[in-house]
Amino acid sequence: MSASPVPSVAETHVAPTHFFVAGPPKGGTSWLMRLLDAHPEAACSGEGHYFDRFYPLLMKAFEDYQRVLQLDAKLVFSDKPVLQPVRKSHVYSQLRHFMLERFAEYDPESRAKAHGDKTPHNWKDMPTLFATFPEARLVFINRDPRDAAVSLFGHTKRRQLYKMDPEGPINRDQLIRAACGNWIGVNSSLATLQKERPDRLVLVRYEDLLADTVTEYGRICAALGLSTEQDVLQAAVEACDFRKVSGRNPGERDQSSFFTSGTSGNWQTQLSPAEAGVVEDLCGHMMPAAGYEI
Repeated sequence: MSASPVPSVAETHVAPTHFFVAGPPKGGTSWLMRLLDAHPEAACSGEGHYFDRFYPLLMKAFEDYQRVLQLDAKLVFSDKPVLQPVRKSHVYSQLRHFMLERFAEYDPESRAKAHGDKTPHNWKDMPTLFATFPEARLVFINRDPRDAAVSLFGHTKRRQLYKMDPEGPINRDQLIRAACGNWIGVNSSLATLQKERPDRLVLVRYEDLLADTVTEYGRICAALGLSTEQDVLQAAVEACDFRKVSGRNPGERDQSSFFTSGTSGNWQTQLSPAEAGVVEDLCGHMMPAAGYEI
């Protein structure tokens, strides 16, 4: 028997609001996604890669289609086309429709007041994001770039474990510089958003979320229009607790696990002074404004 068709968002009584989680890779975006998805009024999936991967493919399809129309206009209509040229608004409309259907599939009972996607690179094309979802909020999570670099080491080792990358020693300097490049990009986009669309921004630091999870989580939920009742928040936080999802206590490191240590400040023991210096040289001009001491 075929599954029942997923109801479209238009068929629900109240259309959900939309949010997108962004941040530096290995910066806590997955933890934040789990917390938001654990809320009974939210549905947060990941990683859709709608703006950094799907949108360029969709744009190319429209451009190819436009070239076909231009050729037909030349051959059939003496360079006087019947149809107007394809516009970017057509692409945004199709992208939005596709994403709304994907969100509805993830929330088949239409229970959620807010639908979201966690893709760390959601920060990379904010003009397209807001052209597609002008009403959306962007939930940024930031993290000390030195810790983000350390976490990237573990991620790379896991890729080797699952045969996604060749085995062998990892190039730590290359990974540190990649982590710094992403962190600078995130914080540059964040600065733009703070200036141009401050009402669309919800910002949290990984370290603050770790230190007082219930309070920071409640603040994010309030910004998204979700319930902030203490029992609701506490239940979600407990469901996503490091001990529960990893089977270890915070601080017990396992580089082969997606949940590495559940702590912050690991760079102080995992990076050499020279490696920490590379991060500080590259990111130091932005770290104080983000709340990180050099």
